[in-house]
Amino acid sequence: MSDKQQVRDAGIGSAIIVDDGYDEVPQVVELRDEGAWDSLFDDVQGGASADRIEALFPAYDPEDREELRTSQEFINALWHGRDAIRDLLGGLFDVYEQKISDNRPFLDAAEAALAALEIPFETCGRDFVQSAAEVDLIVIDLFLGIQQGAQDRELTVERLKEVIVRRGARPLPSIVLMSQVPGIDELAKHFRQDVKLHASAFRHIRKNDLPKPGRMEGLILTLATHRSDSQALATFVETWENKAMEAVHAAAGTLRKIDIDDLQHIRSMLLRFEGLKTSSYMLDVFDRVLQYEIESHDTVLQAALPLDEMAEDPPPLMISNDRDTYAVLEQTLFVNPKRRAHVTGAVWPIAFGDILGPKPGEPVKPHGFFSGRTDSVYFVASPECDLIRKDGLTTALLMAGSLQEIDMAKPGLAVTSKTTPVIVLDEGQRFQIEWDFGELRTITLASAKRLLHEGVGGVSVVARLRKETALNLRQQLLSNIGRVGELAPLPRSLRFRAHLHLPLQQGGTQPIVMPDDMAITGNILISRRGKYASAIVDSVCEEDLTEALLNLDIQNVERNSRAAFEMLKEQTRIRQIFRSGFQGIELPLSGPKGTGLLKAGEEQPDSDDKKPKVDRVGTIVKAEQIEDALGNNHRGVGLIVQLQVDEAG
Repeated sequence: MSDKQQVRDAGIGSAIIVDDGYDEVPQVVELRDEGAWDSLFDDVQGGASADRIEALFPAYDPEDREELRTSQEFINALWHGRDAIRDLLGGLFDVYEQKISDNRPFLDAAEAALAALEIPFETCGRDFVQSAAEVDLIVIDLFLGIQQGAQDRELTVERLKEVIVRRGARPLPSIVLMSQVPGIDELAKHFRQDVKLHASAFRHIRKNDLPKPGRMEGLILTLATHRSDSQALATFVETWENKAMEAVHAAAGTLRKIDIDDLQHIRSMLLRFEGLKTSSYMLDVFDRVLQYEIESHDTVLQAALPLDEMAEDPPPLMISNDRDTYAVLEQTLFVNPKRRAHVTGAVWPIAFGDILGPKPGEPVKPHGFFSGRTDSVYFVASPECDLIRKDGLTTALLMAGSLQEIDMAKPGLAVTSKTTPVIVLDEGQRFQIEWDFGELRTITLASAKRLLHEGVGGVSVVARLRKETALNLRQQLLSNIGRVGELAPLPRSLRFRAHLHLPLQQGGTQPIVMPDDMAITGNILISRRGKYASAIVDSVCEEDLTEALLNLDIQNVERNSRAAFEMLKEQTRIRQIFRSGFQGIELPLSGPKGTGLLKAGEEQPDSDDKKPKVDRVGTIVKAEQIEDALGNNHRGVGLIVQLQVDEAG
């Protein structure tokens, strides 16, 4: 299939390029601080000079200089007549005209890319909302203004959001953001969040890269490849958001039927026997009524169905600069800390599902509750109702667990029935918990109160598992008699930065220099069993890394590694780095680990505890110095990928 046909089949049949370089006249804000204003008014006080200005703007009065410099009509008149009064204007329009001139080659390149793919397009300046409301692809400048400041960025964001609102039920457009400013990678992340776009419908490009052959076309083809799947996801999220708002109103209508007399009856007939405070009980009731109302919307359920049909080939490109699956995972597993801190009225200071850990900022006592262990935690396994009532438990059941730092170089990243895959402590550091079903202990009410007392016992409630998760853990504790299902955890991912190196024939290594010193970033994806990982490089690095690999001189590469580099000079193989990534990385990453690209046409394992079939192309190392990791053994290592993993999130 040709590139043009792929774009057409994806439904990209119209486009618009938005840039202030297309504006016909400069705006007031762009000329507000120009020093040439004063010289203009000083020189044109009267006589023939004033007559020339009045011919363009009859209301001209040099005494009204402050009003004139903020008058868009006056600026329009000077701009359109500028050729006749150059000697009077001084440098008033110099900066603006230079910006237009400097920007023109970039806009020409963007136009040429759309033309090459035969996408009909129009161009527009800052007033683009109406023109962009129905197009399929929007190529837009980050800063719509000469000052390249926050106000110009805000204008872009707000008007693009207005475009999306005006589209109504039409699918969201694909968007390419462009800018000349340094740091576009980080700025693009916040821009996408502000406009509420999924990464699969959004790409960004440095304007300096626009003239490079195939660069813009490649971004558009990537957007086209996953356009329908991205729109399905966006439709689901938007539908859920809208119907959730409707559900809030519906739930509120239902709950308004509860009045103070009902609360009194609830308290007198139920809660006073349970020992539970009315506020805590009503918060739980409201949560469940709201969930019921959201589930009542068939449109939400229907919008979710297309997610089952998402294509698996080709794999989507990775954008990791704001990806954080651990954060989503944490929210599915744990109660919000503010809700946890709400006083329930229970007799016990602990609740079912609580995780007890050392109090932050206090030393762990050698002979205290944790026996000197800083990695020790306990799960409260006793039934919730017995911890609330005055006539309930006299002792509570606790199960021991150990904190394990999320570190690619250490064992224990598997997710099993004994694992809570993430917990975030007060310092913001992330751990997973390995529970020991054989290590149980009990605690009395008096001991619990003493240990949790401020400044006394050194114990705190560091988190509370949601009820379904806590029930599942307790079921495992009770010899797996029955099992309460819970939401399967998302694949875990860790962000990384990478440096690439060549192994040399004469020994040692040589760094591979990226164009413009671009940082190589991506995500490590960890399988559920924790035996293998894959490292997928961000798509924003694709063009630069492809260029670097294709231009490599491998004459001096270590002889047994040359076959790997020959493989990495095939573009189809290079593209795998950004889709399925470097595969088969054995965990833990405590030393050099071989890695490869998935074998084409080979059936891959049906279990995540089996190593995928790969063509080896490189070696993963996690060390400050390459030589520390490899020593003198560079034989057959292929491409050396030095990872710096963001394990703390």
